[in-house]
Amino acid sequence: MSSKMRHLGSGRQRGVVLAVVLVVLVVMMLGSVSLLNSVDTSALLSGNIGFKRDSINSAGGGLNKAFEAMKSANFQKYQDSVAGCPPPAATGTACTAAGEWAKLNFYPRILETDENGIPLIIKNKTQFDAKFKVAPVKANGNEMRFLIERMCETYGPSSKVTCVLSTESPLGGDKWADKPGSTASPVYRVTVRTDGVRNSQTYVQWNVTFLGE
Repeated sequence: MSSKMRHLGSGRQRGVVLAVVLVVLVVMMLGSVSLLNSVDTSALLSGNIGFKRDSINSAGGGLNKAFEAMKSANFQKYQDSVAGCPPPAATGTACTAAGEWAKLNFYPRILETDENGIPLIIKNKTQFDAKFKVAPVKANGNEMRFLIERMCETYGPSSKVTCVLSTESPLGGDKWADKPGSTASPVYRVTVRTDGVRNSQTYVQWNVTFLGE
């Protein structure tokens, strides 16, 4: 009888141990699945960050294209044009030089922006491509569009009353106001939109000016 009781007790112990082992295995499996999901998520985040960084680096291609436009003879010729332009509050589509500005992805006045200072027109690819004519720059799976704005409130020649001017002077001293006859270039805001892999999208802006005329 005693031997039989010991045998039954030993069987119960083995059953309990088996149940505990099964529970531990289930917990380990769940932990492995959770770890795998965590690794997959980390890899996805790392990939997205990599694509984002690549799109930011590619923005330099759009900036270089903007510099090409700013160095062109037509940029210097038409940027101060006021012919046919309506009052400052209007859209400027009636300006005689509007077609030339579009060929340079340029606008002589500050455009409407969002809360982050990004021009609304460049946030809509369809509208932007319909208005501005320089084709997007394409490299490494990224597509870059640029927009040049002259930091002025009005059309026509730039002045310290209506424009943000550079503190540097091409003529007449180190600072534009150092002596009579010195001149200053207006400041231009260049916005580059980059559309990349996995729908990544970045906006980068620079304020630039001419150091010589």
